[in-house]
Amino acid sequence: MNDNITLRLQLLGQLFSHKNLLAWGVLALALGATLLAWDSLRQSQSASASRQLELLADEISEAIIQRMHNQESILLGGAALLDANKEVSRDDWRTYARRLNLEERYPGIQGLGFSQVLPAEQLHAFETEMRAEGYPNFRVRPLGERTLYSAIRYIEPFTRRNLVAFGFDMLSEPVRQAAMLSAARSGQSRLSGRVTLVQETNGKVQPGLLLFTPVYRHNQPLDTPEQRLAALRGFVYSPYRAHDLMDGILGARQRDLEFEVYAAPDTAAADLLYSSAGNAIDTPADAQRKLELFGQRWYLNFHYAPGFLDAAHRGEGSLLALGVCISLLLFFLISSLSLRREQVQQLAERITEQLHRSEERLALALKGGNDGWWDIEVKAGSFFASAHGWQMLGYPEQGPPGFADAPWAWEKLVHPDDLPATRARLKHALSTGASNFTIDCRLLRVDGSELPVLLRGYIQRDDKGYPLRITGTIMDQSEAKRIERLKSEFVSTVSHELRTPLTAIAGSLGLINGGALGTVPESMRTMLGIAQANSQRLSHLINDLLDMDKLEAGKMQFDLQPCSLAAQLQEALDSNQAYADRHQVKLRLLDCVAVRVRIDAMRLQQVLANFISNAVKYSPPDGEVCLRAESHGARVRVEVSDQGQGIAAEFRQRIFSKFSQADASDSRSKGGTGLGLAISKELIERMGGQIGFDSVEGQGACFWFELPALAEAALPAASDGRRSLLVVEDEPEIANLLRQLLENAGYRVRLAHSLGEARARLREEIPAAISLDLRLPDGDGMQLVQELRADARYRKLPILVVSAACEEGRLALDGVPALDWLSKPIDPQRLLASLAQALQNLPQSPRVLHVEDDHDLRLVVAEQARELAEFVPADSLAEARRLLAEQPFDLVLLDLGLPDGNGLELLDELQQQRPGLPVAVLSASEMDGHELAGVSAALAKSRNDGQHFLHMLNRLLPAKETRHD
Repeated sequence: MNDNITLRLQLLGQLFSHKNLLAWGVLALALGATLLAWDSLRQSQSASASRQLELLADEISEAIIQRMHNQESILLGGAALLDANKEVSRDDWRTYARRLNLEERYPGIQGLGFSQVLPAEQLHAFETEMRAEGYPNFRVRPLGERTLYSAIRYIEPFTRRNLVAFGFDMLSEPVRQAAMLSAARSGQSRLSGRVTLVQETNGKVQPGLLLFTPVYRHNQPLDTPEQRLAALRGFVYSPYRAHDLMDGILGARQRDLEFEVYAAPDTAAADLLYSSAGNAIDTPADAQRKLELFGQRWYLNFHYAPGFLDAAHRGEGSLLALGVCISLLLFFLISSLSLRREQVQQLAERITEQLHRSEERLALALKGGNDGWWDIEVKAGSFFASAHGWQMLGYPEQGPPGFADAPWAWEKLVHPDDLPATRARLKHALSTGASNFTIDCRLLRVDGSELPVLLRGYIQRDDKGYPLRITGTIMDQSEAKRIERLKSEFVSTVSHELRTPLTAIAGSLGLINGGALGTVPESMRTMLGIAQANSQRLSHLINDLLDMDKLEAGKMQFDLQPCSLAAQLQEALDSNQAYADRHQVKLRLLDCVAVRVRIDAMRLQQVLANFISNAVKYSPPDGEVCLRAESHGARVRVEVSDQGQGIAAEFRQRIFSKFSQADASDSRSKGGTGLGLAISKELIERMGGQIGFDSVEGQGACFWFELPALAEAALPAASDGRRSLLVVEDEPEIANLLRQLLENAGYRVRLAHSLGEARARLREEIPAAISLDLRLPDGDGMQLVQELRADARYRKLPILVVSAACEEGRLALDGVPALDWLSKPIDPQRLLASLAQALQNLPQSPRVLHVEDDHDLRLVVAEQARELAEFVPADSLAEARRLLAEQPFDLVLLDLGLPDGNGLELLDELQQQRPGLPVAVLSASEMDGHELAGVSAALAKSRNDGQHFLHMLNRLLPAKETRHD
């Protein structure tokens, strides 16, 4: 107990000792500053409240003036209606008033009326007229003899309180009379003083006001007050209940104040027009305004609303209390610091020692690291590098003499070819507010050799974001570049040395298994099938690994071109149909929206092949795989759905990851590398799209991708494998008859009812044959025949003329080859026989020059496509040039890696010497976008599964008889 008392006494003694004078001084200053801040805040809040009141007073005054002028505009409109018409009926007046929508747009107005001025001698006739309108008890009120009357003839809305005003003579009441006569003499609108409206029949009586606008008779002089009074026809007027009027004008504006409106400068109750408090306020006004309104003066007195000043001064007490608390806290804090100065000093010494140790550890870490580091002062451009950084470039540890102080001298260290890109990258980082950046470039060693490096930098900025200095590290990339180069060489070796023999092996096995070389013994068929399947599996694995490597390295080139989406989907179906047939699965194209997309067609086919093959693999026998393309805003979505078991929930998160498969046995049971979907995702995203899937376990899966859509007028219908025929016939009954006849015979039929429609169908798809009527609504069918025979693509296209004008057609088309002439009415047997004969007599197979140094692969390719073309081999560039000079060919199938040069050399020569000759590249190495621009198609050898290759030949050889000599 005594110890506690002693300790407290010691503390009090220390607080009041001379060593604590600083704390007492701070306390006095803080309390003084608190009082000054409190007084300043009080005065500022008072001034702010006064300004707010003045602003509200101005706002309310302006609102009243604006509303009263709007009310005058209503009266002027009514006066204009009367001026424009000698007679205005009650219905006309009602229609005008209703169109104004007074109750909603002008709350507070009681009505809109017309009061007709009547000399005494016209009173009886006026009353008789009103009674004749259906008001038998009508009288001008109040009764009595007067020289001049002003009876309210129209008042709208003619309901409730306004019914009482009908027929009232407003000139009979002095206040109204004064305002009306003033308006009549001046020709201006006038506002009455305070009155009690005749409409005050129930409820609390409010002060009333009336606004009058005079109306004069036509063709009367109106130059003097006397002339205007003599020509007076009446008044358009509006009555107002003052409280209703003000509430309609102000709404919620008066919530922060109270105000009164007087008709005289004194505050007599008889002159009070309106009070927001309900009664006159007995305190002096805090602000005042005087309004001049149509001959009347209104005096507005404004008062602070209860609680307004309290709210305005809210926080003053809190500020005072907070200031006192802070002052005391500062006092005790400074007292504590003063009394513990030695402890603080010791703490500072310990912190300083720890800082020195931290700096030493940082220096040792930098010294032991293998990377160099550097620093640039942005404003001066001076450069500093660590000793190891200079040693990496072969310089002494201090660097070249004078180098550090020379502005931007570091740029001399960057290879000249890399300097523009390095400057641009650094400028971009400095200007965009970035804090970190990396630059991959080459530096020059002291001996002039190149050093590939990775520069990492951190930008230090001031408070405004301006860069002050840049600090970073230098990482030697020599070993990484060497490994990357070895990897590229390995990829190139794999590409050529594995793809070429694998293509020959897979093709040869395919020919053997297909029976092209004779019947295969049943004992060998199983083993050959296993060999072929595994060779294809190995080829796909190599392709996927190489594709993934290129994608990750950013080296895969994309040749993005606008393409028809429907054509791409149909090509994918055709290419994968044989695979689906082997698995007993049907492929169907359900819907395809008419769009074009900007894609690399070869890469899109790769994605579609992956989607379709996966769907086929996981579909049951006799199942269906469906394709559809639908618009999704500015994008188009392509979906491939199957009828398999769906995707397990635990696998969905990693389905697009590399080497991902549903379970360990999946690759063994279904085949595949687990790379297809990962590659597809990369390819779609590189083409500006996105990829995903939907699946319900046990109900199949739907894989989709979306691409930006380009508008396209029309797309060809999907093919189902039947031969396509184009029927050009303008009569619907005959066209439908031909369609039914030909479809029953196994053809796929497309109709065109005019020449224009036929041309459009031909641009979409080249049919196997055409049925043509000669008499069409937009021209003569003979014109189409002549156009087709003049175009090399359609010159030998079979044409059956089915027309009632065959004889005149033969004369007009004398010498133009056509297949047959069939007169109407149509003989079905003759039509089908003629068509079958035409399709059997198509020209002989075209000739293809196959430039390939691998003899085995040449044999395999020739055997694969023997039904489509005649293949002429050439094992070198020289042999190819000789054959091209001596013989005509329809297509050149070109390998790039040849013994005596690169196949691209021949490509350049063909573009100059035979610009119309199609060239397809079948090579182990893939081409970039620039090289692809000069060829008609390109296919990697390991991607040649037979179907893709045959589909490419079919596409490039549509007109088999054409020779590119």
